Order: sequence, then structure tokens, then C-alpha cells
Amino acid sequence: AVAVAGAAPGLPSLLRRAWRERGFGDFWGYGLVAEGAAEAMIEFGPQSWDLAAPFLLVEEAGGVATDLAGHRSIHGGSAIASNGLLHNELLQVLRAPAGEAAEP
Repeated sequence: AVAVAGAAPGLPSLLRRAWRERGFGDFWGYGLVAEGAAEAMIEFGPQSWDLAAPFLLVEEAGGVATDLAGHRSIHGGSAIASNGLLHNELLQVLRAPAGEAAEP
């Protein structure tokens, strides 16, 4: 089981669906998304200064970066960056109550 303080309730469900998950430091994960080597980077509890440059990097590469509420903001206390193709699906799964599998 995954237990992360402040994490989205659907995180365990998302991790079970993922082919592979890996933890990276702030900037590295966003760089992988920007270059197409990773599909998404999800982060809980970052500060705005942790996200300003990585969000710009991902967006300039054609991806999407938001907080977990789906707002294009570096002040939401959470972050999800993706290639853009599955961003809405990831948000949907992460928002689903624990134990419920959100279907896109």
C-alpha cells in the first residue's frame, strides 16, 4: 500500500496501473517528461520556486503542467506534468476516492 501525507486518494490506483514507477528529484523527472523519456511526473508538496522552471520546460516541449486540481499554477502545493496525451486521465484517476478505480 502507498501512504503519502497529502497525496491524492487515487495515487495507489494509478501506481497499480503503471507499467513502471520511479521516484526522481524535482527537476530530473520534469526533464524526462520534456524529452519524452517519461509520460508523467507527479509531486506532492512542492514550493512555487521548485516548479517555475520545470513547468516552463515541460510546456515548451509540448507537454502540460498543472496542479492536481488541474489549474495551470505553481502555487497549488502539488504538481503533475505530462506529455499532454494522458493528462486529464491522470487527473481523473488521482482524484478518485481511495479504493475506487476511475475510468477515463
